[in-house]
Amino acid sequence: MAAVALVLVLLYVFNPVDAPFAPKCLLKQLTGLSCPGCGMQRFIHALLHGRFAEAIGYNYLLVLLLPYLLLFAIERTMLKGSQQQRWRAVIEGRTATIACCIIAPAWFVLRNILHI
Repeated sequence: MAAVALVLVLLYVFNPVDAPFAPKCLLKQLTGLSCPGCGMQRFIHALLHGRFAEAIGYNYLLVLLLPYLLLFAIERTMLKGSQQQRWRAVIEGRTATIACCIIAPAWFVLRNILHI
């Protein structure tokens, strides 16, 4: 939790476009192709500053991913016992795994064909 908080503070204070220490996408640097996560740092920076439309423009996939990540956070931090196991069975289950294995590569292909 402390590491996540630190990253969020850094992304709030520093714009990843201008910060020399912000990690760059190796795939993008080597091939020019955008990976499914490209734009994530800029997305979070804009989101933390309340610029929702700008954030969405950096990576449309993250609009779907953030609620999913929120479910993970709730399951890991707020739930215990059988309730936690039920949530885990859904968010880490076969259907969710297959969906992620289809959506991420599809987004990779789509964003590079459409240049978004």
